[in-house]
Amino acid sequence: MDKKNKIIIICALIIVIAAISGLYLTGTFGNNDSKEEGSIDILVGAGFSKVGADLIKEFNKKYPNIKINAKYGGSGELFATLETQKSGDVFLPADYKYMEDAMENGYIENDTVENITTNIPVIIVEKDNPKNITSLKDLANSGVKVGLGEKDGPAIGKTSSKILEKNNLTEEVEKNVVVKSTTVNQLLTYLVTGQVDATIIWEDMTSWEEGKGKIEVIEIPNDESVISTVPVGITSFVEDKDAALKFKEFISSSEGKEIWKKWGFEV
Repeated sequence: MDKKNKIIIICALIIVIAAISGLYLTGTFGNNDSKEEGSIDILVGAGFSKVGADLIKEFNKKYPNIKINAKYGGSGELFATLETQKSGDVFLPADYKYMEDAMENGYIENDTVENITTNIPVIIVEKDNPKNITSLKDLANSGVKVGLGEKDGPAIGKTSSKILEKNNLTEEVEKNVVVKSTTVNQLLTYLVTGQVDATIIWEDMTSWEEGKGKIEVIEIPNDESVISTVPVGITSFVEDKDAALKFKEFISSSEGKEIWKKWGFEV
C-alpha cells in the first residue's frame, strides 16, 4: 500500500470516528438523551419540593432539551394561578379536591387527569415530646401551641380541617392554634424552630433533612384520618402539550414511581 492510499484510509477513519462521536453526542446512539425540545411550566404542591426536584432531574436526563419551570406553592395558591392568570401547563396539587375544582371550572383537560399517589397526614411534635402528645385530642390540651395550614390554602390545611371536623375537635383545637400557614413546608419550620409544639404535615416530609433529629411522629389512626389522593393533569392553557404530556407520563411511569417511593410515598 503506497503512502497516498494510507493517507486516504486514515482520513476516512477520522471522518467515521467523528461521525459516530457526533451521533452519541446528539443522542442517536445514546440511551438517555433525546432531541425533543420544549419548555413547560408546572404548578406543584409545596410539599412535593423534594420529590419534584428529583423527578425533574431524572426527567431531564431523558429529555435534556425540555426546560421545566416549577412553581411550588400551597395548592390553593396554585389553583388561584389557574383561575386568575390562566397559565401553567401541568397541575400537580397535593389533594384531589383542587384538581376537581379545576376540572369543574374548565382549567384542566379532563382526559389527562391521573392519580399518582396518596398523601398521609401525621402529627409531628418536638423531639422527646415534652408536651406528651399522643393523639389528636391532645392537641386541645391546655398549654399546647398548635400550628395548622390555612383551611382554604394548602392541601394540608383543608385535610387538617376535615380531620378535626371528623373527630369533633375543631373548636377545642382552634383555641390552641397560634399560627396558620399557606404552605405545609412552613409548618415544619414552625415546629423545628420551637414556635409551635405540634402540627399536622404529610408523612413523607418527616424524612426531610430539615426535621432529622428534631421531631417525633404521631400517626393518626385510619378511622380518625383523612387520606388525600394526589393527581396530575394537563391544563387547558397548555402551550407545549407534547412536552407536558411527556413530563406527566414520566412522573406516573414505573421509573417515576420509584422516585415517589424513594421519598416515602405509596404508589
